[in-house]
Amino acid sequence: MVTLHEEKFMDYKIGLAGSFKQSLYETFFKGDTENRKKLMSVFPELEVAQRYASESGYWKGLVERYNKQYNTNYNP
Repeated sequence: MVTLHEEKFMDYKIGLAGSFKQSLYETFFKGDTENRKKLMSVFPELEVAQRYASESGYWKGLVERYNKQYNTNYNP
């Protein structure tokens, strides 16, 4: 099952996120470890971006779960 935060991250990756969320994720990925931690303390949904950036296999699994749950064929 895809969580709400994962769904929002997928919207970003697909290009469907609003301008604020798009900027938030882009800022997160530009940040160093300390600034990422600060952003995550205010925006807990960024945990998904952290997992995407650091956990081997997370992204592949998320795409598979997303495709199954929403009956899509997203292929990054």
